[in-house]
Amino acid sequence: MLNTLPGKWRLPIAALGASLLLSLPSWAATAPTQLPPHSVYGTAPPVTLLLYSLAPDLLAGWNFPLNKMGGLGMSANSEYLLPATRNLPVLGGWDPGDKPELERVLAIHPKLALLWAPYLDNARLRNELQRIDVPTLAVNLGSLDDYPAAYRLLGDQLGQAARGEKLATAFQNILNRLQNLRSSIPQAQRQTVYYAEGVDGLMTDTANSPHTQVIRAAGGDNVFTGKATALKGMERVSMGQVLAWNPDVILVQDPVFYRRVYSLPAWHGLKAVKDHRVYLVPRQPFNWMDRPPSFMQGLGALWLAHALYPQQSKVHLNQEIQDFFKTFLQVNVTKAQARSTWQS
Repeated sequence: MLNTLPGKWRLPIAALGASLLLSLPSWAATAPTQLPPHSVYGTAPPVTLLLYSLAPDLLAGWNFPLNKMGGLGMSANSEYLLPATRNLPVLGGWDPGDKPELERVLAIHPKLALLWAPYLDNARLRNELQRIDVPTLAVNLGSLDDYPAAYRLLGDQLGQAARGEKLATAFQNILNRLQNLRSSIPQAQRQTVYYAEGVDGLMTDTANSPHTQVIRAAGGDNVFTGKATALKGMERVSMGQVLAWNPDVILVQDPVFYRRVYSLPAWHGLKAVKDHRVYLVPRQPFNWMDRPPSFMQGLGALWLAHALYPQQSKVHLNQEIQDFFKTFLQVNVTKAQARSTWQS
């Protein structure tokens, strides 16, 4: 099927690992650059934010209200968003805990819907979109390693090949540097990490979850190696389990819990607390760790590598932030602004 597609919609066999074309848009035989503004709908935050970083003018809307989901980390600071995207409609999506606003989606008449493979690419979702005559394209973002291929593929399909290649190269450079760091850290010196979620810090995600890729990429050892029960994650654990793990570092998602953790007697005995190595996950303009997992995890992994291995990582964090924002978000920030994004 794929080899019969015309022009830029013909996907090479090598691309199958990065994406799968599920239905062919009626305009596929014409130049992809003819897509009108705000005509591509991301059905889940990871692909929505991928599109935002690649071609923000094509973004049809957001999956969640900006600045209104801080408790889950899914908040965005409009200061660092491009002005033309700040007031786009909220269209919902098929992400766990979310639901699509099909009437709103239908009202904007999207030319293409992006699916998040392998997690949210299924027959039910495709059928619902086909029912309202919206063609679909699945983009594989199963791990951080998939981002370079995803940028190249989506760039080719949307007439943004040059920018897709630029972002693919930049992201691969981050991955290579992180791989070199991990290779340089002996297993015995790996820092153990507990990812504290929820208002009491007693929810977390397993080591193999898409929500904890930043820990793996930065060379940390996630103390929770249990099996995830759902894609949404946030598994409940006990204070006794956290005390038994006694992590070197604690990453905190909820700002309220972060402000309280040093004053909670139950947490005083933990090595990370005694060593003052509890860090609030940055979220400017999107979360660097999770909720949703996105291209921002590339920057998040550099930030965490700097926190875990300040000597070995050789990460000049404020400069890294300035470069990342300019490349992926098309926003220039000062060193003071860069510092404010991660210093709590």
